[in-house]
Amino acid sequence: MKRNIFIFFVFIIVFFACSEKQKKGFSFEKMLVENIVQPINIDVQQPHFSWVISSSERNHEQTAYQILLASSKEMLENNKADIWDSEKTKSVETIQHKLQNAKLKSNQKYYWKAVVWDNRGAKLESQVDSFETAFLQNGDWQAQWIGKENAVDTVLEKGFIIEEKNNKAEIEAIEYSGQSLLLRKEVELPRKIKLAKAFVTGVGFYEFFINGKRVGDHVLDPAKTPYHKEILYSTYDVTDLLHEGKNAFGIHLGNGWHNPYKKWWKQYRMQWFGPKKAFAQIEISYADGSVETIKTDKSWSCSDGPVVFNCIYDGEIYDANLEKAGWATAGFDDSSWKKVSVFHPGNISLKSQNMPAIKVTQTIQPTEISGNQNNSRTFDMGQNFTGWVRVKVRGEKGTKIKIRFAEDIHEDGTIDDTSNEHAKATAEYILKGEGTETYEPHFTYFGFKYVEVSSEEGLLNLDEITGCVVHSDNRQVGYFECSDSLVNKIHRATVWSQKSNMLGYPMDCPQRDERLGWFGDAQVTAEEAMFNFDMAGFFKNWFRGIQLNQDKETGDLPIISPQPYIWDEGIEWSSTYIIMLWQYYTWYNDKQILAEHYPTMKRYMQFLDSLATDYILPSGWIGDWGSLVEGWKEGQPESVPTAFYYFNATILSKVAGVLGNSSDQKYFSNQAGKIKQAYNQNYFHSETGNYNNGSQMANAFPLFLGIVPENEQQKALENLVHDIEVNNQNHLTTGVLGTKYMPEALAQMGRPDVAWNIITQKTYPSWNSMMEKYTTVCEFWTLKQSKNHVMMGSIDAWFYKYIAGIQQKANCLAFSSFTIKPNLLEGLTYAKASTETLRGKIAVDWRKQPDIFSMNVEVPFNTSATVFIPGAKKDKLFENETTLENADDVTYVGYQDGRHVLKISSGSYAFLLKKS
Repeated sequence: MKRNIFIFFVFIIVFFACSEKQKKGFSFEKMLVENIVQPINIDVQQPHFSWVISSSERNHEQTAYQILLASSKEMLENNKADIWDSEKTKSVETIQHKLQNAKLKSNQKYYWKAVVWDNRGAKLESQVDSFETAFLQNGDWQAQWIGKENAVDTVLEKGFIIEEKNNKAEIEAIEYSGQSLLLRKEVELPRKIKLAKAFVTGVGFYEFFINGKRVGDHVLDPAKTPYHKEILYSTYDVTDLLHEGKNAFGIHLGNGWHNPYKKWWKQYRMQWFGPKKAFAQIEISYADGSVETIKTDKSWSCSDGPVVFNCIYDGEIYDANLEKAGWATAGFDDSSWKKVSVFHPGNISLKSQNMPAIKVTQTIQPTEISGNQNNSRTFDMGQNFTGWVRVKVRGEKGTKIKIRFAEDIHEDGTIDDTSNEHAKATAEYILKGEGTETYEPHFTYFGFKYVEVSSEEGLLNLDEITGCVVHSDNRQVGYFECSDSLVNKIHRATVWSQKSNMLGYPMDCPQRDERLGWFGDAQVTAEEAMFNFDMAGFFKNWFRGIQLNQDKETGDLPIISPQPYIWDEGIEWSSTYIIMLWQYYTWYNDKQILAEHYPTMKRYMQFLDSLATDYILPSGWIGDWGSLVEGWKEGQPESVPTAFYYFNATILSKVAGVLGNSSDQKYFSNQAGKIKQAYNQNYFHSETGNYNNGSQMANAFPLFLGIVPENEQQKALENLVHDIEVNNQNHLTTGVLGTKYMPEALAQMGRPDVAWNIITQKTYPSWNSMMEKYTTVCEFWTLKQSKNHVMMGSIDAWFYKYIAGIQQKANCLAFSSFTIKPNLLEGLTYAKASTETLRGKIAVDWRKQPDIFSMNVEVPFNTSATVFIPGAKKDKLFENETTLENADDVTYVGYQDGRHVLKISSGSYAFLLKKS
C-alpha cells in the first residue's frame, strides 16, 4: 500500500513538473483583435481574432483551436461562452479567424480566450483577454457637429473647394479664421461612476479636456481623411477623469487640413471643406446600473482660443495673453462666451480610428551651434525628423519668441530653410510675463534638423529646448545591422524617413508646402515599411480613403490620398492601390480586405481598358520620376504605364483566384498574356535585346515583372549589367520606380553582386552622397529639394531580403513558411536582422570568417523555413555542434547553386559550416 502511495505521489510530482515545463516553453505571447492588442474601439460586426504563441521546442505546431467569446470574464473563467464558441476546429492557422454567428453590440466590453491543441497532444489555454466596441451603427450617434457662433456651414457641390477657373466669387464668399476655437460645457453627474467612454473628433485638429486635464496622448488628431466623405473619431476610457458632481468638458480646435488658408486651396496643396467643428459623445454608466449620455449640441459655449494663427505649412502663432485660465474646469465663468452653431451632418460618415494615433514618440536633446545669447540661438537636433520643439522661456509680457525650422545649415551657422520652399515653417510664442513659460505647437508640425530661436523684442531667456518626434505610433518591428557602415546608415536613415512620413497616411515629405500622400512613394516603400513597422491598421485606413475617392463616372483612381479625387494622369502611381493591396494580403493574410476592395480594383482596370489601344496605354507625365538618364523627360520610359497595366492584370488574376472567382481569374490571366505580347511587340528591340532606349529602368522593370520572353532574358540582363558596370561605372540612373525594381530584378536574376556595387558606390550619384551629409533619405540623387523623402529608402527591403536573407514564399501567407537565403556580398562579414510577423519573430544572424560560416535562425511557432547556407559542396555542415545527419528537425534537401538547402520547422537553430 505504501509503495502504491509513493508511486502515486511520484506520478503527481512528475505530471505537474512536466506541465510546468510545458507552460514555460509553450505560452501565448500576444492576443489580437483586428490586429490590435486589447482594442477599445472596434467598429466592425465580425472582427478577426489572432494569437502569437512562443515555444522553446522545435517542430511545434498547432493542430486545432477553439475561440470562446463571452459577455463577462467570470463566464470564460468557467469555460462558458454566451456570445460565440467556435468549438474545437482542426486547423494550423493562428491568425485572422473571423467571428461567426454572433452579433456584437455598440459600446460593450467583451472577453475572449483561445484554446490550442498542438502536435504533441498538449492543450494550452490563453488567459482571458478583452476588447471593446465603439459605435457599430449610425443610429448610435446622438451628438451634433458644433462650431463657432454664426459660422456658416456652406453646402459645397463637390464637398470641397479648390482654386479653379471661374470660382473666384465662390472662394471670396467663404469666411475664414486662423484662430483656434474653444468649446466647453459643464454637467452635473449625480451618482458614482462605474465606467465612462468618450467618442470624440474635431476638424481640422482637436484637443480634448475633462476637468482641466488633457485626455489621451494623441496629437494632430484626427488623422487626415477625405473629409467630405469620412472623418475619423477616437475612443477614450475617461472613467478616472470624471467624478460625482460638477464636471467640465472642453475641446480646443485648430484648422489642420480641413479649413486651410485660401492661398493653399490648390489641387496639389490643400482644399477647403468647411469651418472648424467638433463632435463628441460621452457614454457614462453609473454604479447603480443607470446610464447617461453627454454630447455636443447647442447647449455648448464657445470662445476664441490663444492660437491666433495656425497652418500646416506656415506654422503657428500662440499668444499666451489670450489664454483663459481654467476654461476646461468646473466653475469657470463663461458668461461672456457665445452659444455655438450646430451644423448639418451632411453625408459624412464617422469611422473609428483603428490605426495607431499620431503621438510624440520620443524627445531629443539638441546641441547648440552658435548665436548671440541676447536675441538668437541656433540648435542642431542631430537628426532630421518630423515634429516640433518644446521650449521653456522667460521674459516680459508681450515678448515674441520666434522659432524657425530647417533641414540644412549655412557655413556661417545660420539655418538654411531652402527646402521648406513656400512654407514659412515658423512658430511664434507671445509671452504673458509670468515666470517660466512652456510652449510647444498645437496644430502644426515641421520637418527639420536645425532650429533657430530668436526674440524680436526684449532679451531671449531660453531655459530649455527639447525636440519632440511626432508620427503615427506604428510599432517598430524590424531590426537590421551588418558589417558595412554605409548600409547601416542607409537603413537608419530609411527608418527615420519612414517615421517622418507617417502622419496618418504615407506622406512624401514633412517640411515644405506639400506633405501629400503621393501613391508612388508609398508603392516603392511598402515592403520596407512592413519589414520595419506594424503597418496593418495604417495601410488599411489609407486603402479605404482611396476606395472612397474612386471616380464614380470613370472608375479612375487618384494619385494622391487622402484628398478628393481630382483627375490626373499617372497610371504608374494610381496602380499602387492594386499592388499594395496584394502585398498587404500576402503580409497579413487578410482575405477580407481583398473582398472589400475587389470591386474597386476591377472597376479601375475597366478604366485602364478604356484608355488602352491594342493593350498599350498612353504615357503620362510621371514615368521613372527623378531619373538621371541623359535627356530624360517626364513620363519616360513611355512603356511604364503599360508595364503597370500588365502588373495589375496579373495581380487581379490572383485576387480573383483567392476569392473563388474562377471566371475573373481566367479573364485577367488571359488579359495579362495579351498585354505582355503587345508590350514586347511595341517596346522590345530584338536586334539589341533592349526595351525602349535601353535605360536601366526600361530593361529592369520587364525583367522584374517576368515580361521578357524566356529566350531573351539573358540578353536583357546582360544589357542591364553592361549599362550599370560599363556605361555608368557601377552607378545607377534610376528614379523612384527603378531604384526599387532594378535591385530586385538583379537579385531575382542571380546578380545581387551588381546591385551591391551600386549600393556601396561612394561617388555621385549614390546613397553614400546622401549619407555623408544627411541623416534621412533625400528626394533626389542631386540632393536638391527635400532632405526627407523615404522613397529612395526602398532599398532597405533589399537589405532584409538579400543580405539577411529573409524572403517570403509564394502562397505562404504572413510568413507561414519562408526562405532564409543570404548573399555573401563582397566585404560583408556579418548581418543580423529580425522582423516580427503576425505569427512571431523571424530572426537571422550570420557571420563569415576565413574558414567558417555560422548562421543562427529563429523560426516562429507553427511555421517552417527553407534555409540556404552558402559554401562548397564538400564543406562540413553542423547544427548546434552536431553533424547534420544527426541533427534533430533538420532535413537536408540538396546542394543548389553554391548553397546547401535545408528544411527546418519552428524553433531556434545554430548552423556552422566549416571548409574542408
